[in-house]
Amino acid sequence: MQINNPILSGFWADPFILRDGDDYYLYPTKDSAGWMYEKFHVFHSKDLVNWDGPYLALDLNDVSWADKQAWAPGIAKYKGKYYMYFSAEAQIGVAVSDSPLGPFKDMLDRPLITRNQYNCQSIDADLFVDDDGQPYLLWGQGKCWIVPLEDDMTTFKSEPVQLSVQIHNAKGSDAIAGDIAVYNEGPHMQKRDGRYWLTWSNYDTRDPRYQIAYAFSDHILGPYEVPENNRMTLVSVNAVGTGHASLTEYENEWYLIYHRLAEPKTSVLRETCIGLVRFKDGQPYVDVNQ
Repeated sequence: MQINNPILSGFWADPFILRDGDDYYLYPTKDSAGWMYEKFHVFHSKDLVNWDGPYLALDLNDVSWADKQAWAPGIAKYKGKYYMYFSAEAQIGVAVSDSPLGPFKDMLDRPLITRNQYNCQSIDADLFVDDDGQPYLLWGQGKCWIVPLEDDMTTFKSEPVQLSVQIHNAKGSDAIAGDIAVYNEGPHMQKRDGRYWLTWSNYDTRDPRYQIAYAFSDHILGPYEVPENNRMTLVSVNAVGTGHASLTEYENEWYLIYHRLAEPKTSVLRETCIGLVRFKDGQPYVDVNQ
C-alpha cells in the first residue's frame, strides 16, 4: 500500500478506525480553536488510502447533556448495531445506529460516565468486542480503566479494573502520581495471534514527545507485559506528537492510524496519518517518517 500522509485533508485528530467486512470507517475529532467543536464525523474507505466523507455521525446539538468538546469516539459493531462511546465536556456518552455512517442517537439522555467519576478525566473511550462476543469498554486520561458490558451496552457487568496501575508498576513509577511519561490517555485494545494488545499515548498531545506505547497480555484484564522500551511510534524530527491511535488489519498487515502535530512550532492543530506496523522480535514499531 502506498502511504501518503496525511490521509485526510484538514485538521483531524484522535482517529478511531472500525473495520466492518471489507469496509473501513474512520471517526476522528475535528480540530478547532480551543477544541470546542460540537460534531462527530465519519469517513469511509475500501483500501485505507482513498477516503470519502466526511459524513455527519452525531451532532451534540441533539444531545441534551452536552453541546461542545466532541472528542475521541470509540465504535464497534455488536449484534447487528453500531455503538459509539463519545467524549463531550469531559464526560462519556453512548449512542447507537443501524449504520456505521450514522446517524447515531444518544441512548441514555445522560452521560454513561460522569466528569471525574473514576478519579480521572472521563474521555477517550474505546470499545473492544472479544472473540467470544463479550464487549469491553476502556477509557481514561490519567488512568486507564476497562470494564465488561452487559448486552444492553450501557450496564457494567462488574467493577472496572484499572490497567494503568499494571503499566506504572511494570515501569517502576508511581501509579497514584500518574506520571504521564508512562501513561496519559487514548487506550486502545486489539487482539493479535491470540494475545491482547493494549496501546495508549504518553506525554501530552501538545508535547513533541507524545507517542504511542504498548503492552501485551494473555488475558484481557492482565497482567500486561510492558517491555522496557515500549515506544511504538519511532522518534522523528519531521513527524512529532505522533499519538492517540487505533489499529486495524488490511491484507494481512497491521496499520496504525494516528495523529501528529501539523504545525508543531506555531499551533496545536493535528492531522491524521497512517503507518505500517512492523515487528522485530515480536515487538511492534512504526516508522512515522513515511
